Amino acid sequence: MPTTAARSRLRTALRVVVPLLVLAVIAGCGMIPPEPKTDAAQSVFTLYNIVLAMGAAVFLGVEGFIVYSIFRYRRRDDRLPPQTHGNTVIEIIWTAIPTVIVLILFVLSVVALGRVEAAGDPATGVDIEVDGFQWQWQFRYLDDDDDPDNDYSVVGSPASPPVMVVPVGEPVRLVLLSSDVIHSWYVPQFLIKRDLIPFPEGETPNTLEFTVSEEGIYQGQCAEFCGDLHAEMTFSVQAMPRAQFDQWLADGKAGRTPPPSVEPGGEVIDLTANDIAFDKDEISVAADTGWTLRFNNEEDVIHNVVIVDADNNEVFRSGDLTGPDATGDFAVPPLPAGEYTFYCEYHPVPEMTGTLTVQ
Repeated sequence: MPTTAARSRLRTALRVVVPLLVLAVIAGCGMIPPEPKTDAAQSVFTLYNIVLAMGAAVFLGVEGFIVYSIFRYRRRDDRLPPQTHGNTVIEIIWTAIPTVIVLILFVLSVVALGRVEAAGDPATGVDIEVDGFQWQWQFRYLDDDDDPDNDYSVVGSPASPPVMVVPVGEPVRLVLLSSDVIHSWYVPQFLIKRDLIPFPEGETPNTLEFTVSEEGIYQGQCAEFCGDLHAEMTFSVQAMPRAQFDQWLADGKAGRTPPPSVEPGGEVIDLTANDIAFDKDEISVAADTGWTLRFNNEEDVIHNVVIVDADNNEVFRSGDLTGPDATGDFAVPPLPAGEYTFYCEYHPVPEMTGTLTVQ
């Protein structure tokens, strides 16, 4: 009878413990940060995984001893078990282990912080002044001659988030300013968040330096709650080779539409605008594969194509075309599976809005 009761308690415990462990594993998988895309992010990524592994080891060790003790020393009768008053060896061990862990993490953290804060060659790269305001961003590219008239600015709005274009493999130095409240500049793949604080005049603003290691488009956002439209305070970073960046910046300063950040390739999808309407309201492409949007504008008004995801975050924007008979090939980056919306920013009417299915 006692044996049957013990087995019943064990089965009950397993029915509770096993689902909790599965849930913990699933939750732990969601804690893995995104793949790092900057040199500093790689150091943060490595440190994070080391901390996660050590935390998991400590958790499993402590919980393992607790579960073992529950079953090994569970009450069988009313007799008082042998009492132990102190154990010097065990006390030294449980003091030494966390001390060693903390020292290891301290050293690794200092090394990672040194890499994050390391400054690149000031003769290379670009300097960008980031101004956060309720509720969008302005990116001002600082010219080497210190003449503000030669600077180039990109200003966003909640309906049209800005794009920060940067060269690959070169240091990007940000000066972070705020016009009103505290904001925070954050790109998940860069694994660094830095606050924009409205310091009094004369105070030194926060700065941030990073080097993007791979071409691509990376979505960013304000990571500090800053008011009603905080969720709309998004932006993206496009990393491209230096030659393309120089051409983009020159076109921007000259008032011309910058070229696409990536050369067109992959499947070609045709989309035509005429009579304030697209010829398609549904497009389907393969997931995680770049493709080319061949956009045709057959009328004498300006059109473009913007693609947003289900959360209304912009993932692509074509150049502006004014017809008649204007055509451009625009490279669309690989997108994860899901449903997206495409529309003309200048004429967001139902006739110039459609669904992009990525599968």
